[in-house]
Amino acid sequence: MTGVRSARDVGLHSSSSILFTARNTHRSMPTDVSNVLLILSDEHRPDTLGASDHPHVSTPHLDSLAADGTHFANAYCSSPLCTPSRASFVTGRYVHEIGAWDNAAQYDGDPPTWGAQFANEGVKTTTVGKLDFQPGVQGFPEQLLPSNFDAPDINGLYRDPPQTRDGARDRITRAGPTDTPGDHETADRRRTERAVEWLESKAANDEDGWVLSLNYILPHFPLTAERSYYERYADVEDQPHDYPAGDDHPILEELRDHFDGRDVDEATLHRTRRAYYALCEELDDNVGTVLDALERLGLSDDTLVVYTSDHGEPLGDHETWWKCNMYEQSVGIPLLVNGPGVENATVEAPVSLLDVVPTMADALDIESDEQWRGLSQWPVLTGERPPDRTRAVFSEYHAHGTSHGIFMLRQGPYKYVYYPENPDQLFDLIADPQEVTNLADDPAYSGVRSRLEARLRERVDPDPETVDRLAHEDQRRRRERPVDEWWGVEREQA
Repeated sequence: MTGVRSARDVGLHSSSSILFTARNTHRSMPTDVSNVLLILSDEHRPDTLGASDHPHVSTPHLDSLAADGTHFANAYCSSPLCTPSRASFVTGRYVHEIGAWDNAAQYDGDPPTWGAQFANEGVKTTTVGKLDFQPGVQGFPEQLLPSNFDAPDINGLYRDPPQTRDGARDRITRAGPTDTPGDHETADRRRTERAVEWLESKAANDEDGWVLSLNYILPHFPLTAERSYYERYADVEDQPHDYPAGDDHPILEELRDHFDGRDVDEATLHRTRRAYYALCEELDDNVGTVLDALERLGLSDDTLVVYTSDHGEPLGDHETWWKCNMYEQSVGIPLLVNGPGVENATVEAPVSLLDVVPTMADALDIESDEQWRGLSQWPVLTGERPPDRTRAVFSEYHAHGTSHGIFMLRQGPYKYVYYPENPDQLFDLIADPQEVTNLADDPAYSGVRSRLEARLRERVDPDPETVDRLAHEDQRRRRERPVDEWWGVEREQA
């Protein structure tokens, strides 16, 4: 296998499934949902929504999903990096269980996707747009305009020590408007058009029992936006918070060096924010076109709509860029659900991106795979049970810019971040939503810290230190391959 590896291949064992199988056994009563429209964007931080009370960004179409649907205000990805997050999402497993450590470990078809489980139950899934699979891998029965890596990003294979990323600072300094749409913008418009055509075909043939997974690239960098969008934010003068950073954590300092985002001038920082907000608004317009088609075609009454993203984007907050850390702006994601039976609510209890698939399965009366690590939120969406405020949600990171892995657990008001061989972090997100006060060494919080570390270790099989070592070993093996085994291309920045 050249991409995602099974637990057996990377030296892990599967006893952890015992901890989670019971959580996936819930089956709700029959629902009025016949179809699902799943919209997954890329790099959308959770606060850049009107529904999240952002002071500047305009996202009226996404806000409409929250207006009479459910907004999960504390949702997290399973890894704050594109390929690991997406491999985890399509398989329903944690990153360390499948060896999807980095952007050179694209999904290769094993373990099977949730699309296979849905197909087994008679519900076909069609994808449009970005997948991040290895070239030629299927995973879903029908793939339209599929976008996969043509070459692996091997930066994540060089972590001992991590290296400064070639051209990283250019990604920041080039931020601003463009007079013609960029490749990402053009590609997303094609995806929107194709999704609408697909919905029209379903409506014309009166077909039910489908899932459409629409995968956008926006608002992923490059931070260049078509001028008509960019100029809407001409007066915005936002700055990153905690910039320069108040901490000198060794792993975060490695990331800051890797992405070369220190000492950026004020004008450039303004441009990065304006461009990102513009890309969020353009994404919203694409979503609006699809939602309008759903309504126009008479499909909205029995279709569940889910909007989310693979990870966030720090935009210089804490002096960090391009995801890859456990601060809220990076590991957090938006999650909006609307459709028949869904209550109008804001859910503050933590949830995971991995909850989305069991939730869709529950809504469609599909049996969940016992290996899926997520928990169906359908009973919460319909008011059948209250949100679980004691829930612990997990994420991890093992890729470029870091010499060691990062493990995160969110439970209640607290976020605990564990770094093998490095200091840990503990934040009270209610008292300190900007995560500037590390409580890990505060004696008053020693009990909280110990409890959360124990919960985190229950989630990582066999333990974080072993997983960290196995990630490094696998990355060393892969970087020793001949160049022609990397799909004929030596290196691509991603």
